[in-house]
Amino acid sequence: MKKVLCVCAACLMMAALTTSCNKRCECKTYIAGSVTTTEIELDKDHFKKCSDMDIPTTEVNGTIMTGVKCRSLLF
Repeated sequence: MKKVLCVCAACLMMAALTTSCNKRCECKTYIAGSVTTTEIELDKDHFKKCSDMDIPTTEVNGTIMTGVKCRSLLF
């Protein structure tokens, strides 16, 4: 029983560390086929997670023309 509690506690601590403390996002901006990667600080007043800053992509003939995709940085 102690092992199960320890494993559960470790999982909860990892979940808390990866969701609440991470305030940096990596965003890839697509414009006319070129990609620019930037790191930005997550504005917790307006967004809860990095993917909330995504802008839907538009495609022409299978090539991404515009859009933004963001993800959390784990360090």
